[in-house]
Amino acid sequence: MKKYVFFICAIIALLISLGAKFDVPNTFPLVGKLIIIDPGHGGKDPGSIYKEEYEKEYNLDFAFYLKRSLENLGSTVIMTRTGDYDLSNPSSSSRKRSDFNNRIKLINDNLADMYISLHMNYLNDSKYYGGQVFYSNSKLDNEELAKTVQKYLNDFFSLKKDYKKIGNDKYMFSKIERPGVLIEYGFMSSYKDRSNLKNKNYKQELAQTIAKSIVDYFT
Repeated sequence: MKKYVFFICAIIALLISLGAKFDVPNTFPLVGKLIIIDPGHGGKDPGSIYKEEYEKEYNLDFAFYLKRSLENLGSTVIMTRTGDYDLSNPSSSSRKRSDFNNRIKLINDNLADMYISLHMNYLNDSKYYGGQVFYSNSKLDNEELAKTVQKYLNDFFSLKKDYKKIGNDKYMFSKIERPGVLIEYGFMSSYKDRSNLKNKNYKQELAQTIAKSIVDYFT
């Protein structure tokens, strides 16, 4: 009996020793973080168009994938829209300005730890593809966040794109008081990006890549 007790005590001591030497991975590293995902455009605003395909639909679809990836890491996620509509007030004289103002208000009023605005790029030259990150200098942390996310996107796409500053003429981003970035996660003008973004596994992998970059930023 004494030998049995001694054996059990030895096992417990060994486990305690191993626990002290090895860091246990944090399964939910984004617990306590509120992230707002802003799928660009919606409703009467289709965004970029390729034939009968609309950016607004790509943005919303991918936003749900990103939402799940962030929630799987413990984050609380709010989306500025969950359907095909914008956030403008029907009585507003400027639909676009009203839409922007309500997105800004939602992000600021919820005191989000971060916002992620999702858009797709468009160029006449269809050879360009992949993701690029843009940041506003309205918050000091935005550039570091953009740098981190861009690094992960470059690895994912095997590209060497630079993150860039959003011009001061962009109405919405200069008025957001919370940290965040604009991610153009592909090109509407790229056959490669459009095809990939119709693939469930690809969207999951891209969303997980962005989510990992967010974990990296916060840790």
